[in-house]
Amino acid sequence: MNPHLPSDSPLPSAFFHTDALPTGTVRPSAEAAVPTDIHTHRLPEQPGSAVVTVDPTTEGGLPEHQCCSVGIHPWHTDGDWERTGMPRVERLAGEDRVVAIGECGLDKVWLKRLPAGERDGAFRRQTEAFEAHIRLSEATGKPLIIHCVRAYNELVLLHRKHRPRQTWVVHGFRGNRSVARQLLDEGLALSFGEHFQAEALLATPDGRLFVETDESPKPLADILAAVATARGTDPEALVRVLENNYRRLHAGR
Repeated sequence: MNPHLPSDSPLPSAFFHTDALPTGTVRPSAEAAVPTDIHTHRLPEQPGSAVVTVDPTTEGGLPEHQCCSVGIHPWHTDGDWERTGMPRVERLAGEDRVVAIGECGLDKVWLKRLPAGERDGAFRRQTEAFEAHIRLSEATGKPLIIHCVRAYNELVLLHRKHRPRQTWVVHGFRGNRSVARQLLDEGLALSFGEHFQAEALLATPDGRLFVETDESPKPLADILAAVATARGTDPEALVRVLENNYRRLHAGR
């Protein structure tokens, strides 16, 4: 992936393809749409219609007959993540039903709950864990689902450092238009959920757009409707955009 891809360019074919759906998953057809929820913490009613995130440091194994992502959340890197958590992530990442790595990333707001003298060390551990996930993403040919809060400059620097071939998707993006353009110009994709800034959403071209439920109690249909309204389109057209993104992209392996 070209890290300096123009922000209005569509994503390269290095993310997700229906062939990457796990065995037993309902596959896209004229009757069944491809997944349109890139990141959720709940099981969808229709297996394979969303990417369910699993953190093996706090949760059990992978749910059956679901598309999953697996990774260590930056809030959970204060323990012995490298010796205990990461080997589990690496083992699960090889399963067919795992179609993405993450969520993982950087969170400076979370650090504020720590004593000031511990914050630098905690952010260093977040960064080390994130880079381990970047390497795993590249090794497995699976995209990266990123949790990033108040650390966008560091995220961009890491993207330039690693020059990844796999797509990086910043989930739950709530930043403003300026930050959105910064990330889009770097070649990243953005996923929007229940809460978003309309100006950032409008700055995101169709080919870089994803939608998610995350931990929202709202159904995906409601979030799709809100995103569609903000973009001046209708939910059906938005779904077609998302489906086209999924059809165009593949796991690169």
